[in-house]
Amino acid sequence: MEEVEDIQSFDNDTIDLLSSPNDQNILQDNQESCIIRQDPIIDSAIFKAYESLRKIALDYGLERELAVPRTVIVGDTSSGKSMLVQMFLRFPCAFSHANVGTRCPVKYILRYDPNLNDGEIRFIEPKHWQAKDLSKNLELEMERIEKAYRHEGGFRLEPFTIEIASKHYTDFEILDVPGLVSGDLDPNKRAAVERITEHYVRDLSFMIVQLKEAQQLADNTYGTRRIGELCTSEPAQQGSKFPARKDYAEHTITIQTKFDAFMREHDNGTVANEDIRTRIEFFPNTFFTNMVVSPYKLSDHSYEENIEYIAQLPELEKKEVDNWINRINLKAGGSDSKYQLFNQHYRPLIGIDVVRKQIQELWLRAFRAALPRLQDTINRLIRKHSDEFETALFNLEQQDPRTVRNNYQKYIEAFRTTISDYAAYRAEVNALFPLDEYGRTYEQIENEYNDWNRKQPLTWRAYLSAKQLKQNLNGQILATLDLRYIGARHFERLRQVFSYMILSHEALNRERDWFESSQSLLYGGVSDYENTEKAVRELLFTLIRETFLIGICWLTQMYTFLSDHFANHVKSALLNTKFSHLEEHVKFLSLVDLEYHTVTRKFIRNAVTAIKHARYAKMVYAVHNVCGTLKNLVSSFSNMSMITQNSNDNDNNNDSDNLGNKILQVAQDAIPKLATGINPVAAIATSAITTVTGCKNPLDLIYATGKFLTNDRNPQTVNYLPQTCDKVSELYTAVRGQLLHDITTNFFANLVLEIQQYKSIPIENSLQNRLNRMSDKDIAHMANIEIESSRQKVLSNHESIKQLEQARDAIEDVIALINNKNIDDNLYDMNDDINNIKKRIRATHADTRNKRLRDIEKKLKIRQRHKKKQTNTIQYNNNQHLSFNVINNEKQISIDSNQDEDNSDDETSEFEDEHGLMRYDDKTSSETYLLGIFRKHDQEDLELGFLNGDSLKADVKFVEQRQQQQQKQQEQKSTLMTNMTSNVRMIAENLEQISSLPININSILQQRKDTSSDFVSDDEDDRNSVVEVPSNKTGLFFVHL
Repeated sequence: MEEVEDIQSFDNDTIDLLSSPNDQNILQDNQESCIIRQDPIIDSAIFKAYESLRKIALDYGLERELAVPRTVIVGDTSSGKSMLVQMFLRFPCAFSHANVGTRCPVKYILRYDPNLNDGEIRFIEPKHWQAKDLSKNLELEMERIEKAYRHEGGFRLEPFTIEIASKHYTDFEILDVPGLVSGDLDPNKRAAVERITEHYVRDLSFMIVQLKEAQQLADNTYGTRRIGELCTSEPAQQGSKFPARKDYAEHTITIQTKFDAFMREHDNGTVANEDIRTRIEFFPNTFFTNMVVSPYKLSDHSYEENIEYIAQLPELEKKEVDNWINRINLKAGGSDSKYQLFNQHYRPLIGIDVVRKQIQELWLRAFRAALPRLQDTINRLIRKHSDEFETALFNLEQQDPRTVRNNYQKYIEAFRTTISDYAAYRAEVNALFPLDEYGRTYEQIENEYNDWNRKQPLTWRAYLSAKQLKQNLNGQILATLDLRYIGARHFERLRQVFSYMILSHEALNRERDWFESSQSLLYGGVSDYENTEKAVRELLFTLIRETFLIGICWLTQMYTFLSDHFANHVKSALLNTKFSHLEEHVKFLSLVDLEYHTVTRKFIRNAVTAIKHARYAKMVYAVHNVCGTLKNLVSSFSNMSMITQNSNDNDNNNDSDNLGNKILQVAQDAIPKLATGINPVAAIATSAITTVTGCKNPLDLIYATGKFLTNDRNPQTVNYLPQTCDKVSELYTAVRGQLLHDITTNFFANLVLEIQQYKSIPIENSLQNRLNRMSDKDIAHMANIEIESSRQKVLSNHESIKQLEQARDAIEDVIALINNKNIDDNLYDMNDDINNIKKRIRATHADTRNKRLRDIEKKLKIRQRHKKKQTNTIQYNNNQHLSFNVINNEKQISIDSNQDEDNSDDETSEFEDEHGLMRYDDKTSSETYLLGIFRKHDQEDLELGFLNGDSLKADVKFVEQRQQQQQKQQEQKSTLMTNMTSNVRMIAENLEQISSLPININSILQQRKDTSSDFVSDDEDDRNSVVEVPSNKTGLFFVHL
């Protein structure tokens, strides 16, 4: 194995050392410090790993994740890039037509093939090309690309690939991009070339080989300066998608070409050493080469002569350089010479063989450094595709309708059980729904409700947002607002919030004209009284409607939202865990969602219907003495408590006396009854009841207290209105409390309890029962069974795993090769054994996967064997033929096979919705269709509780007027503050003026005393002469007499 000394970089101290006048002896002493390690040439195993990784990166779109190091050659058009490529190819390939240039990058893949003869070159791609025609064929290809990409300036970003094999090659790949043009008058051509160069030099996976002419000074080198700008500019000057590459110099080597011209211009060691030193200083990783020794011109010779010349060029170049160094040293050898000897430490940097090796070493070091990262990426991809293989294999197994039906039944059962447990937040599911992830504060619930795609816009006069609930002026704030709840506890907090909104709402006041207008009804003949009962009924009806109408609609929406909120959490948890294989079963999942919506909607509608009737009854039958009845009921509690428990407010002696007196009273009443022969138990029981209820006459609870309105209803004095106002206030408060209780009990009894028992409640014509009655064909249609598609996913992942495992083994081989530089025959034999072991392991894994696939295919084949239906025949890789049912996707599924013809409209609509869902296979369409159904139902449910005259816009005008009034008040307050500020300023100015005047204090005090006396006298006269008409403000409305 040939080794070449590699000098990678020089620091400033070394550069100064090399330019010292007495450097000859110093160089010999410091030779070891300047020589960097020697790396092996590129082994076939390394290039095999590289190609495997590149193939995987391209096949799976992983060029970013698998950033495999590559090499790109850049420079301007005169830097000798084509000649450098020829030195790798070892035969002439450059074309020099005046009007044709390189129009795209050219990727050269060189392969070592020991089976070829000496001098034989075989083209792998393009297959039928030959070495002697390469320059001509490249010229024609560039002409074709120029025409095909004329709209892009005649240039193409994607490379043209040339793959060649020879026994004299080392496995390698290089990319040659078009040369930068400094003097071209066409800015479009210049920009097109720079766009290509920028794309590759900013790509972190490319190691950069930049070329410049050796005789050029750094400041005069357009190509290297422009490459630096294209690498580091922010943003990219030519639109590259890659970020700036500030450290590009660390991944770059510079090849300084046409060294023969440099030699001609330097005839002494002093100047030669200094100019080489300055070039190394500016381009630390730099090397020099002639490429062609003047005056030889390739164009003047035949193809065979040029091949022979290129083969001899390294030796010819070596002689030319050595002769030049000898002449310099001879010139410096005289006793009176003022010149230095040539710095021999520069000699290993010169030569075409040196350049070729250093370019390969640049890539090899980058590849070796990237191996740990590439190995981790490959292992991660193997795990990923292994998981996908298992999933695809499982999905293939699920393509049997019987298995699908069984999984559907399990999912429905799990959904019903889990949502019941979720609502009750049982310990069985609290690990599946951790509080920190699924818990919600009221504000979070409100935000999710506002973002809910089923939210209906509502305007309710009593509504308070979460922020407003926390800003109550009297400091009475619900303590549960910031607690994170899961499950049915949301309903209890919602009850608290709704009750708070209702109880804190101030009903709209009514004037006398409104009240008297509501009395306008003649009935039963002539009467001296106003029809106050009717006015009370109208007012109470109005107040309850204003307070509760839209509030019940909002509460209905919130209960609907929370029910949907529960279902979404449960569905997400199930599909992310043990039912992940059903995630793509859109039709089935949509049917489950629809059934849950249908069932919970019935719960909500039952509650809303009951609340509607309760609201109507309490509003229209208000004249009955509900307040007096409630007072009597409450007062009756105290006597019972005296018997059943001791009062904490009294001392023990009083309690004992009280209890003793009651027992004595029961005994005295029971003794006469026992004497008549009555059963002792019955006698004592009746006596106890009589004693307990003796203080409250049951008739008082039946007939209440009689009239609740005064008989004196003089329409002239209207003296009955204050009492009536108080009564209406009492009635409103009582009915409001009763209705709140009715709302809570109806929603809790009809919805909350039912959701917690969802796993066991009977569902009429449930989806589970209908699934059992469905045919296999209908199940297959619902599940979108596609056996061949599922099988192809299995095979695709199987092939991916094979490639990835092969790449992983190749990387491991390379790592082993690099870690064992001193390779002997025994180690090669051992590596062969290891490779054979790895191949056998890979083959065993592949056979295991194949067997699992064949077992499933066999299972599917057996289950299809007995069905006499239309079949498709699918050719397998192992030449086996399996038959599968053809599912007619246009056929409707008979999911309501036992449906009676006299079903109700709701049931018919439900089945129509299910049939509609069967038309959609994708999640977006299915969700859109369901959303339309749900919104329609939500609108119907909001209006279900309406009475005559109710509307969803009932509170819109009131809220708008209130907002305008609040805005006006705010403006008035702002104006008042402005006026106050102005008045304060004026008062201050007046005080300053007054302070400057002489003031008689005694006269001012006497004047104020006289004025005060006069004012009091006038006030007394006014009060004696004016009869005040009282303005009463009481209850829920104002009365002006």
